[in-house]
Amino acid sequence: MGFAALLSSLALLASGPSQLTLAQADAPPAQGPVSTTTGATKDAQADADAVFNGEDPFPSGAPTDDYGFMGWCYGALAGHLALYDKVLPQVRRIEGEFPDAGTPLDKVMDGYRVQHLRGEKILASYERALDVLEGTGKTGGVDRAAAVAKGREAWTGADTAEPRQLAQTWMSWALPDRCQATAARLAPSGG
Repeated sequence: MGFAALLSSLALLASGPSQLTLAQADAPPAQGPVSTTTGATKDAQADADAVFNGEDPFPSGAPTDDYGFMGWCYGALAGHLALYDKVLPQVRRIEGEFPDAGTPLDKVMDGYRVQHLRGEKILASYERALDVLEGTGKTGGVDRAAAVAKGREAWTGADTAEPRQLAQTWMSWALPDRCQATAARLAPSGG
């Protein structure tokens, strides 16, 4: 699964600019705390502080408050999961073009099914984290639907992207580790 995705991603990069917008790239590490007097935005300050404290940076374009961020994570992952049936035929074709000699194609494809099921469980943990924040009134005045929609923006262009390019992007996409860490901190018993 990994080798084909890597080769496919390299081919995607060589083919030119993507019509698909994905906000998954982590911000570059900060060298130290950023002063709020320099005009840095609240989100830039929160990101710099997180990196300075040894935490993962926030993804580019993601909110830095807990509620907005968990909504972003939920929306981005939900968008990825929603594309599963659409991209699977191309994923199979790509995996077949770059076979792993030691693993039959059906077993490789089963790995994607397992990944999808795991993604649904992770999505439920994000929902629990959002519920916890709502239960304690810590939404920052943000509507859940709006927070989730911001995350779904990570998949802007998926409906019009060339199928192979979409599959390649989908195969290589991953949520930032910060999403899992934040959900675990907010709803630790939710697993």
